[in-house]
Amino acid sequence: MEKANKIFYIILSLLIVGSIGITFLKIVILKNYQIIDQVSCDPKIEKCFMSECDPASDDTCPVDPAQRISYYKKISKNAGVIYACGNTAEKIGCEGELSCTVGEQKCSYMYCDQNNLEDGEKCAEQSQ
Repeated sequence: MEKANKIFYIILSLLIVGSIGITFLKIVILKNYQIIDQVSCDPKIEKCFMSECDPASDDTCPVDPAQRISYYKKISKNAGVIYACGNTAEKIGCEGELSCTVGEQKCSYMYCDQNNLEDGEKCAEQSQ
């Protein structure tokens, strides 16, 4: 019985170490996870999220109320692609701000919709 317990704990330990190793490889080395960020959006042609700067809580807000409003959409992009892009001279898909390139896997934009609003978010009125 003692030998069976020892084998059980050795196998359990190997499984735990293997699981930690695979997770480390996936997240730290391969960077296989999604990054969600905000990128610019044109409310004239897209359904944008809207953010308004509050001068009472942020001293960097513009004086003009019309300039306090900013529009954005969300991008979901693979962290490994972002990391690789940052290490190349071309910077295709990550120059300036993040963007999805043609045919890129695991990259998408999220536009404002009443169903995907989080706390404190608002949709901009789409102007024609």
